Amino acid sequence: MPKAPNIPPEPEITHEKREVAEAEIREKQKTVDYDTKEYPVEVLVLKYRDGLDEDTNELYIPDYQRDLMWDESRQSKFIESIFLGLPTHIVVADLRPKPEDDGENLGRLEIVDGTQRIRTLDRFLNNELQLCGLEKLKKLNNFKFRDLSLARQRRFNRASVARYAVG
Repeated sequence: MPKAPNIPPEPEITHEKREVAEAEIREKQKTVDYDTKEYPVEVLVLKYRDGLDEDTNELYIPDYQRDLMWDESRQSKFIESIFLGLPTHIVVADLRPKPEDDGENLGRLEIVDGTQRIRTLDRFLNNELQLCGLEKLKKLNNFKFRDLSLARQRRFNRASVARYAVG
């Protein structure tokens, strides 16, 4: 019969250890730098799109992030949720300077969560996404952004998306 491995006993968590851990949490919470902003869709996409080809855009997706994985139906449903005025998931960006940042890169925000949402909004506003599979706004199936009335385009562009920057 095999011998049981030596498993060290679990450390005892005393009242004092809990208090020290709580104090550490409170202290570290004070040092987290963050910024919350609501941006209209149009502005958020502009911060991503402007300078994209030169890799100087303010909101950027790092190379380690995956490519656009959502299919057109899922992208369309995200756009539909904005039309319906539903709360959208936020975009989270890292505002900490990176060691490789030079003067021109300072102030850029690395998107750490929300790359699929940003890319979907960008595709829609640039008429690269034709809506499909919509269940609530069925009449919008086959529409691109340019097919909307000018008034509806403006309302869509003004819809808010929250952006958190942490560092």
